[in-house]
Amino acid sequence: MSLKKVINFISGPKLFFYAVFWLLILLTVGTIAQKNIGLYQAQEQYFSSWIVWYWGFIPTPGGQITMGTIFIGLLAKLLFKTPLRFRYLGIGITHLGAFLLILGGIITGYMSFEGSMVIDEGQTVSYFQDFHKLEVAITDPAPKQYDQVVSFAHGFLKRGEILKHKDIPFNIEILNFCANCTYVKRKGKKAKYHGFTKNFKLKPIPLEIEDAKNRSGMTFKVTGSTKDGIYAIFEDMQINQSLIGKVSGKKYFIELRSKRYNLPFKLELLDFDKTDYASTSMAKSYKSVVNLLDDKVKQRTVIQMNEPLRYKGYTLYQSSFIQGGGKETTVLSVVHNMGRMFPYISSIIICIGIVVHLLIISGLFKQAVRKED
Repeated sequence: MSLKKVINFISGPKLFFYAVFWLLILLTVGTIAQKNIGLYQAQEQYFSSWIVWYWGFIPTPGGQITMGTIFIGLLAKLLFKTPLRFRYLGIGITHLGAFLLILGGIITGYMSFEGSMVIDEGQTVSYFQDFHKLEVAITDPAPKQYDQVVSFAHGFLKRGEILKHKDIPFNIEILNFCANCTYVKRKGKKAKYHGFTKNFKLKPIPLEIEDAKNRSGMTFKVTGSTKDGIYAIFEDMQINQSLIGKVSGKKYFIELRSKRYNLPFKLELLDFDKTDYASTSMAKSYKSVVNLLDDKVKQRTVIQMNEPLRYKGYTLYQSSFIQGGGKETTVLSVVHNMGRMFPYISSIIICIGIVVHLLIISGLFKQAVRKED
């Protein structure tokens, strides 16, 4: 097949039509599936995946392939099939706006981060935690100024993966990872098991509809420590599993936690204030008074509902709070979206393109069109 035929096929209306039609099917099936598997799982299975498997053995294009097809088709249309003539100016501008809209979606999908930032009153925090992704963190508390942490991202958390690093004197082989689990009493011989897994074992259970209710866990084998064998940890475990390096003799702590992102600044919570409705304990409004710390910058600001803090490409919203134990804690939602301006820009460009096209076909630019003819 010649290059010209390939370009004609990619930029043609048929491929675009079928891709959009399939996208509508994905949207319908994914929306219906939310009832049984929840919003996040439906998004991951249908919209953020390359392949969607129906009934476990029938592969079909996922949201990534479908949107990629539309994106490439629009790009090919712009570069090779849009005539450089005045009468087609509006159509070209409209296609450019649609192209930028999809480009913004791609940037948002691959380069945006969102999570939560939990700060106790009087505490200073410089990171936030992902809502869904996890990581295995191995901490060396020996350094005096700060803990040395080696973390392994969510993609490493699968059966058979071996976690090793030059700063860790032992290797970890993941024997099993479950996205949602509970623990049951262990029976039989326990010689090769250590720590939590000496008395309990992790049992996979079905995923909850609300992803926040899932509690992940993993069973792993350690080699190169003073007590080699099989261990287990689960998400937000109250007592972290500890290991001692055979050669270094240093103690390390292992935890399975939400993935952390470091911020280019720090926030110090000065005061958290909550106002209740009269004669109730229901919150009417709440706000956080914080110090924004960034090198020589120290700025006092207020984050409250409908009034977020925007700084260095990050947006921090007041989302929730925790009270109890004699202290107040604020919970901020943090969003870093590099493609946030694309929907606004592309919408304006699309509107301009439609207006230009309508003006051209209405006859207001007859003279310019006649010159082309």
